[in-house]
Amino acid sequence: MHKTISTFFILFISLSVFAKSGKVILSGKVSNPSVTSIKITYFDYKEVASAELDDNGNFKISAKIEGGFYFLSYGRNTAYIYLYPKDELSISFDAEHFDETLVFEGKGAERNNYLAKKSVKGSELTKDLDAFYKVDETTYIKNIANVKQRHLNALAKINVEDFFKTAEEKSLEFERLLSIQNYKSNYKFYLGEEISPSKGFYKPVEKIDVRNEDDYKRQPYYRYLVNSVWNKKIDAAPDAESMLNVLREVKSQPIIISLINGFYSKISSNKERAKDYLDLIKMVTTHQPFIEAAEKQYQEVMKSKGLSKGDASPEFSYETIDGKIISLNDLKGKYVYIDVWATWCAPCIKQVPYLKQLEERYHNKNIVFVSISVDKEKVKDTWKQMIADKELGGLQLFADKSFDSDFMNAYAVNSIPRFILIDPEGKIVDPEAPRPSFDKTRVLLDELLH
Repeated sequence: MHKTISTFFILFISLSVFAKSGKVILSGKVSNPSVTSIKITYFDYKEVASAELDDNGNFKISAKIEGGFYFLSYGRNTAYIYLYPKDELSISFDAEHFDETLVFEGKGAERNNYLAKKSVKGSELTKDLDAFYKVDETTYIKNIANVKQRHLNALAKINVEDFFKTAEEKSLEFERLLSIQNYKSNYKFYLGEEISPSKGFYKPVEKIDVRNEDDYKRQPYYRYLVNSVWNKKIDAAPDAESMLNVLREVKSQPIIISLINGFYSKISSNKERAKDYLDLIKMVTTHQPFIEAAEKQYQEVMKSKGLSKGDASPEFSYETIDGKIISLNDLKGKYVYIDVWATWCAPCIKQVPYLKQLEERYHNKNIVFVSISVDKEKVKDTWKQMIADKELGGLQLFADKSFDSDFMNAYAVNSIPRFILIDPEGKIVDPEAPRPSFDKTRVLLDELLH
């Protein structure tokens, strides 16, 4: 997950296609608050309304909305909610356990409690990465169909309005199609291996109309699906001019604007194509602040030298959960496998069981497993609580300045999870080491620690 979501709105996208508009009231209490504000946003992260928490963690939001899906955002925590005019919701959660404790009461509560439970259940159903992803295509299709059916079963058991059931049934199908579309990239992300799905694997996605502006504004998973389809086509184009030709095929202005906003992050996430994306931005907009930000991002990407295998690793000195200071120099004489993570990072949490397996496998070997949190100082208690709740092992450290710590800057850590491997002499074995869930991680460590 990236440390920030940099979004530049060239034009504000109007979300005015919903069936009905009206006032909603959201009030509630946050236990163990870590930030002082809470907000409702569209799923393009544009703010709808917000409120400040009082000294006791209480808040109240009153806003005129159009019925549909939104995000409830608290710090780095987000949850899908479905609001409808005249909803009066009371919301409570523990900031240290956002997903597990989020509860709604009042008018509109039933549908939103379903969505909160759906998020937790979805994480549980996909947490075994090998069982979910490392299977043949037929089994994978069955796995994602099972996830959809489990949610449909839960939806059928609750007493909610027909308009929500219709919207959610549609959303679940788009989510299933998105899982097909992203199978190859998710497989590489979680398992570290390239796969080549069969020609017929993507047929369900190819049947989708990717120019439906109405669904694009109403349905979050359709939005992600459409962006993924178009981004794949744009990225496959050989140069900026060819990319522009693909973009011209889109037609829908909201989709075009969303894609253009995403080109900014492509500059840093795809260094080999950074110049093409910068040129593309200049071709499609005259919005000067956006162009200047893109140029600045490009210059930073180009001048970042990066660290290579065999270089001496930069140092760190970070605090343990007990308040002691541990430096990289203290660990010389052992291999050091570093996990850069944060409590808000869902992909990081998915790696925890696999990291524990590595720790157990190499328990008596010449290696130390170090987890460095890049959480903000104000959520240090949340970090300590998660270490206890998940029984995290290894050496747990807290970075002094989150992503702006010297060690993070030296390694150009701008997204997590990130893994780094250092040898007993303090030299870099791999500045972007394979993840604990990758088979090649065990192969690598077996070779080094035989």
